[in-house]
Amino acid sequence: MTRASLKGFDLFIDYLGLLIQNSQMLVKRDLLEALNEKTTLEALLLWGARQVGKTTLLDQLNLKSKAYLDDLGLRTRAQNDPAFFLEDLPLPCLIDEVQYAPQLFPQIKYLIDERRRANLRRKSKGTTWFFLTGSNKTLLDKNIKESLAGRCHLFNLHGFSVKEIVAAFPELSLKTMLLRGGFPEVYTRDKLSPKMFYNDYILSFIEKDVAYASGIEKLSEFHTVLRLLSARTGQFINVSDISQQAGVDQKTVSFWINILKQNAVLDLVSSYATNLSKRIVKMKKLYFFDTGLCARLQGHEDETLLWNSVQVGALFETLVFSELAKTRDNFLKDWQLFTWRTKEKQEIDFILKSHEKTIFIEVKLGIQSAKPFELDSEAKKVFEAPYNKLVVTAGGDIESLDRETKRVPIQQLGAYLLLHA
Repeated sequence: MTRASLKGFDLFIDYLGLLIQNSQMLVKRDLLEALNEKTTLEALLLWGARQVGKTTLLDQLNLKSKAYLDDLGLRTRAQNDPAFFLEDLPLPCLIDEVQYAPQLFPQIKYLIDERRRANLRRKSKGTTWFFLTGSNKTLLDKNIKESLAGRCHLFNLHGFSVKEIVAAFPELSLKTMLLRGGFPEVYTRDKLSPKMFYNDYILSFIEKDVAYASGIEKLSEFHTVLRLLSARTGQFINVSDISQQAGVDQKTVSFWINILKQNAVLDLVSSYATNLSKRIVKMKKLYFFDTGLCARLQGHEDETLLWNSVQVGALFETLVFSELAKTRDNFLKDWQLFTWRTKEKQEIDFILKSHEKTIFIEVKLGIQSAKPFELDSEAKKVFEAPYNKLVVTAGGDIESLDRETKRVPIQQLGAYLLLHA
């Protein structure tokens, strides 16, 4: 065998080893089952922040062609001649980061309508031909609403849920999950530190994709507001307070919060609204979707120091919120999430409402400190007994605390709610 052949053989072995390594790191995503079962329209858009695993998920489907619009050459072709670009893609196809080529949307609409007319003549059922991904909701919303309404399923993909992490990495501690958050790359690349990943993520996605695409020019002030928001995760939000500390007017702060919410960096949970009580405070509670990002913005880089910090309680409550939202979206549930606070400062962390049940959820980091809790008098006016109550803890086993209350560790929260909500 020649030296060149040996070198080629060595490269092949390295490539094969990389393939085996990557296949071992593939984490089963809960949303994949829903994608296989619920796709009845001709297009599917999988939306989520950058690096949550959208492309990896769709790569597991049997698609004939793929186009990645992060490639500037492909992006230019898609924009300049969308008909020719799509003609060169055998169907079903994947188009990654489709928001970079908005001219594709009218052409996809045209092709879908052509196929619908052909299917009517043949009396055959339609199928999904276009699998799209996007990471910038600000750029996507207009195109989806104008061009693909009634033709496209929209699914949200988040980073790993606790349920997914526990299934794939059962040896990991909760303190590690809090610092790492849910982005797949932090788990599948052993030598990648959360600090480096989130530093890059803040610069690349939040400041570039989110801020730049939304026309935000005051990046320094935007970053200051972002850090102030991270310090308030798990708290009722006061825009006036943030505005004063950042030196930015309230209208601008509210606009920035809305942009971050639109792009799934954070969310605002509304207080439960009812006419049965005038004692309810109509404030919203702020949560980040990812505890790793939130912890980095707070300045954390060591899981033990984070675990012993004053922020750990709020970060754990943020993780519970994230698990509720991710389980809802991964399994296409109709759950609505609310919080509760009266003028007397009686609070319930979360109220989960489905079409069948109302579940009251309190969050306690300590396992032994989990006790049954009573609803306040205003809540008893609004909600009828018997009550379904959960205390979510950092560990332990599922256990009845009294006739109405269960203790559920966060590691089992998603699976428990899928059975009981």
